[in-house]
Amino acid sequence: MNRLLAVTCALLSIQAFAQDANPALVEQARALSDERSQASFVRQCTVEPARFPGLGEGVAATPAKLFDNLYYVGRTDVGAWVIKTSDGLALIDTLYTPEDAANIIMPGLQQLGLDPAQLKVVFATHFHGDHAGGVPFFRDRGVRIMLSEADWGPLGGAPNADSIARDGQVIMLGDTPITIVLTPGHTPGAISLIFPVTENGVTHKAVIMELSPRGGADVHKQAVEGIAHLGEFIASESVDVALHPHEMIFDPVARDFIMSASSRTQGSENPLVIGNEAAGRFAAMVGKCWEARIATMEAAAK
Repeated sequence: MNRLLAVTCALLSIQAFAQDANPALVEQARALSDERSQASFVRQCTVEPARFPGLGEGVAATPAKLFDNLYYVGRTDVGAWVIKTSDGLALIDTLYTPEDAANIIMPGLQQLGLDPAQLKVVFATHFHGDHAGGVPFFRDRGVRIMLSEADWGPLGGAPNADSIARDGQVIMLGDTPITIVLTPGHTPGAISLIFPVTENGVTHKAVIMELSPRGGADVHKQAVEGIAHLGEFIASESVDVALHPHEMIFDPVARDFIMSASSRTQGSENPLVIGNEAAGRFAAMVGKCWEARIATMEAAAK
């Protein structure tokens, strides 16, 4: 909790920027926020959020088991997750470089008792280098790589139709469905992913969501539609676990748990489970923040 307070205070120090966004819509977003979402509220309701300290300066995190079938093999500043299924492994995001893939992800799998040879599919939430930089490492090993068609463009185009992640598509890997939801804004073809996770015999639904639109009002309008679309999936799929590739920005409590989960006491509470109502409220909050940005952008253009 001390880290949550510290990060929130740091973000509140730039909250003057948040007043650049439409005040009435910002207040509507604030009403949807809670203690866990304060970092996101301040950042997403800022028209031009400041670069958060520490991004791009991380190191390899300690590999950790987050749920019975979900593992973390990322860095301290950007995530990479592994889903274990009855028919192999799925990886979400690949860090900055092929060297990261070789020296962080692969040893992390082994340290967690997972066989890298069982890696069947790699999803990149978008084409930016801190998420798709390791794609060549896995592509060279014949692993199926999936990005949206739009985000394959900057990477040279999709190698085949099976590599294109499509909105609403469900990838079945053994007993595990992984649902793809197109959430453009941060990039033209950013995707979010929904999948089941289990703990102590209880099944939850997790989403790894890609947020933070970059661009003008038109891009933000696409992002608002995308997060509303994701919100529908969050409701219909009863999602109660919300994750983000950069937890240091979005949820310091989740970030601290992920960074320390390797030493977690068996049977202790898992703070990644926030409940379906909170997950839906979070999506609604960021959408309202982006509406506030749009209103401000359009007013400035008159």
